[in-house]
Amino acid sequence: MIRLYKSTDALPLLTLFTQTVHTVSSAYYSPEEIEAWAPSHPKSEAEWNAYFAERYTLVDEQDGVVLGFGCLSAAGNTIDMLFTHHAFQSRGVGSAVIGALEEEAMRRGQREVFLTVSATAWRFYLHRGYDYHKSERKIYGNILFDCQILRKALPAFPPMRRNDRTLDTENAQELLRNGKYGFLTTCAINGYGYGIPINYALSGESIYFHCARNGFKLENIRRNNRVGFCVVGHEQVQATRYTTTYESVLIFGKINVVISDDERTQALELLLRKYCPEQSADWREHIRKSFDITLILRLDIEHCTGKRRK
Repeated sequence: MIRLYKSTDALPLLTLFTQTVHTVSSAYYSPEEIEAWAPSHPKSEAEWNAYFAERYTLVDEQDGVVLGFGCLSAAGNTIDMLFTHHAFQSRGVGSAVIGALEEEAMRRGQREVFLTVSATAWRFYLHRGYDYHKSERKIYGNILFDCQILRKALPAFPPMRRNDRTLDTENAQELLRNGKYGFLTTCAINGYGYGIPINYALSGESIYFHCARNGFKLENIRRNNRVGFCVVGHEQVQATRYTTTYESVLIFGKINVVISDDERTQALELLLRKYCPEQSADWREHIRKSFDITLILRLDIEHCTGKRRK
């Protein structure tokens, strides 16, 4: 189980770090280098506790045994430490911890993450998608080490957890085109998420909405125009199986108020064509009457995923 660090972890993590370096790094570093890197008589437990506490530190523990740990810098863009107990190497511990650290970096808005690699772990990080960034010299103890800094670009959005439920692009687009309504979610100025049902019309890589010229939703968008939008279709409760079948599309992007009269008119026509096709003879007059009191929002799609539960 991966959990957050607590102060009583300081000594177990320090012991794991020291023993692991001395055990697994002897093929790559001299005894003097190992001792400088992970001293047999390290600094105090209190100093290590302060180090771990000021970072986002995760601990992988199973049945009371610490299997590994990792630290993300306070800035959120550097993995400062990642170590797996020498008795649990190559069992997925390091991959699980670094994956959780990368997810936290993404939650903090980081688009890339850096780390200093040892010769022991070089191949591990390459398999995790890290690439050489630059070289640096660092002093540990009284020894100068030639260190390599690796970098990994992070996706703006995490991958879908259940790949077997992915809705292909064509069907996701069809659901998005034909959906009756969706839920638009903004980051509210009071710190809460704010989601509302809303009509919409799709045009290429953008989605149009219409609304009044004032309201809580607009206050949120003016503060932060990054939003989410979700459309659900074909939902049906399967009571005997204790589940629900459905299709859904989840959109992320930036939303802006449309200023151009031409684009506003085109957006209103798209909405009327979708929701009031039988009233086409009256569209022009309706647009004229409502034009000055109607606001048009355009969501430019940055990321789109579809999901299906059969």
